[in-house]
Amino acid sequence: MAKTETTLFGWQGITLRVPPDWNLGRVDGDYKSGYARLDDDQIVRAEVEWREGAKRQLSVEQLVDRYLGGLEKKAKKAGMSFAATRRARFLKDKRWLEGSEYELFIWEADYRTYNLARACPQCGRIVLLRVLTRLQEKVEDLVDQIFGSLEDHPRQGQVSWSLYGLHFELPEAFKLSGQELKSGHLQLSFTRDRQTCRVHRFSLAHVLLKGVSLADWYQGFFRKQLRDFKVEVAAEDLRGHSGLRVRGQPRSRWLQLIRPLPFLNPRPRQFQDTRVWRCEAADKICIIDHLYRKREEGEDLPQRLSDGYFCHQKPQTDPGGDAQLPARPQ
Repeated sequence: MAKTETTLFGWQGITLRVPPDWNLGRVDGDYKSGYARLDDDQIVRAEVEWREGAKRQLSVEQLVDRYLGGLEKKAKKAGMSFAATRRARFLKDKRWLEGSEYELFIWEADYRTYNLARACPQCGRIVLLRVLTRLQEKVEDLVDQIFGSLEDHPRQGQVSWSLYGLHFELPEAFKLSGQELKSGHLQLSFTRDRQTCRVHRFSLAHVLLKGVSLADWYQGFFRKQLRDFKVEVAAEDLRGHSGLRVRGQPRSRWLQLIRPLPFLNPRPRQFQDTRVWRCEAADKICIIDHLYRKREEGEDLPQRLSDGYFCHQKPQTDPGGDAQLPARPQ
């Protein structure tokens, strides 16, 4: 049977290949422990939970016992039927699970849910992945495809971030520090020591740039950020798109002193390196910022990130509304 078309989802070191219309609906936690939910336009389709397993006291089998026991109690309280199949055989190829402590199981209530609980033999991470289907759906091939694509830790020191058609890879030392995933503007912020990397994507570029150049729009929209820098903006094509290279140096200490500053947390002196480009095919404006304290830390990170940045893809490329996402990881 032909494989279903899929797209990459990546968050906090977890990657999966899922149908293009399954998009992030909710996320909580951080790299150590968290949860992500993927929805289509009607129902929840997949959920994944993860946590570090270095100090775990329960086996995977015991964790599944506890998980199913809790579900059964909830179903009984709600007056719903509930059935579970342990050690289920719904995967055609399980070679990728060899060496892992894991269990495959299915439970049914108002939906049928395919589950994998696994302890990764390389990183020790505990992952519970579940895919939800309607009772009448025939999705065994798709389920096999999704589960077989699961990765739960960085590859060669790089973490893949992929959602709403946006994709890039960032060194694992950068940790997610904030996110705003709104209709029209996606922003992910990362920190490493005293460095910050921000990735933006704006929709409806033709509206934002109506009657104004990309350079003027950028400098107007990011006016507050740029006022701390002496900025040079130059036209520079990127990945076949018309774009900008923005370099910022700290303003003189005298000018910083005469400007109003926070009393307890004065703004640090930083350098800025930014790539900005417009993708006409997707009608997006894409921006990658790198802020750093020492000149030698300028490694052209935005250029390297842009090499893997997908700005035009077939799948849905924006949240349907403001996704259920906390402003910062918990």
